[in-house]
Amino acid sequence: MTDRYSLIAFCAILGAICYLATVAAVLAWQGKYAEALGFGGLSTGLVGVLGALVQLRKGTNDHPQGPSQ
Repeated sequence: MTDRYSLIAFCAILGAICYLATVAAVLAWQGKYAEALGFGGLSTGLVGVLGALVQLRKGTNDHPQGPSQ
């Protein structure tokens, strides 16, 4: 995956998180709390995907081996 595709994926996920958070806020404002909670869960899941994407870009060599003190 090139840097350009990684940036596109990052921006798409970030945009989806913003969209879902906005929908959840509108639903909560309308008094539909169960639906708002569901959209909040979806956006939380996408935050996890975004974190995994960032961790994948960093690689596994950033963490030193051995016990931490």
